[in-house]
Amino acid sequence: MNETFFLSPEHLAPVRRLQLRARLIVEGMIAGLHRSPYHGFSAEFSEYRPYQTGESTRMIDWRKYAKTDRSYVRLYEDETNLIAHLLVDKSASMGFSSGKQMTKFDYARTLAASIAWILIRQRDAVALAVFDENVDTYLPPRSTNTQLKNILTTLDGIEPGARTCCGASINRLAHGIKRRGLTVVLSDLYDDPEGIVKGLRHLRFKRQDVLLLWVRDPRERNFTGDSTLRLQDLETGETLLLDGRTAAEYLRDGVANHHKVIERACRELGVDFAVIETDEPFVHALMRVLQTRRRLR
Repeated sequence: MNETFFLSPEHLAPVRRLQLRARLIVEGMIAGLHRSPYHGFSAEFSEYRPYQTGESTRMIDWRKYAKTDRSYVRLYEDETNLIAHLLVDKSASMGFSSGKQMTKFDYARTLAASIAWILIRQRDAVALAVFDENVDTYLPPRSTNTQLKNILTTLDGIEPGARTCCGASINRLAHGIKRRGLTVVLSDLYDDPEGIVKGLRHLRFKRQDVLLLWVRDPRERNFTGDSTLRLQDLETGETLLLDGRTAAEYLRDGVANHHKVIERACRELGVDFAVIETDEPFVHALMRVLQTRRRLR
């Protein structure tokens, strides 16, 4: 399998332009899929769809058939498959990075940009919502190259800043959704889990297939400390002195309980849920998006 298939955040961090970063990820993924057990997915990133039994054979792209020995029909601009909403958390806690890793926000927006690139390439209509305390940025769903450019430009110009209201923001977005589709939420989920669950339930009521991606820094999974630590809340600025071991135990138990509540609710609601850490190759999360999208066709 080609190394570019696993382009990591570490390799991509020096690439400042989000457009170039997303392009490298998507093109690397396509190249990798051609050489992987997931080869069947690769055609889904192209401007083709599989030939359907009963359609006129005149619709088949015979040049594509000669190269792949598979029957494909070329897609056109009006063949929009679904409507997808990307909801990206830009609260202050998303600005955290424990070292060489991307910040959680940089990872989330890079992943969101790559998802948008893939979906719009498939003629899917994509909307973007960015939130902290409020959903203060929203681009209605479109399936054009101009929409992709607007999404990339918007994400490139945003930095994390305020407190989070993740649950309320998901709920607010759900109010405006009119048609069945796909919603992808990218957040560190630092909010009351019951509020988050309420928002997810609203999305499911609106006939959304939901993919919830919990974006974490590796330090949040494996936090240790032996000396006294000064901890600062990135969203409120409040500081707290704690013994390192006490802090580690508090964080470990808190994260575990938070995870348990969210995971159980997602299982009950039929929501796809994954924890994505900022040192993981982007392809892991992208494959989940593609698999979820496949079920909607």
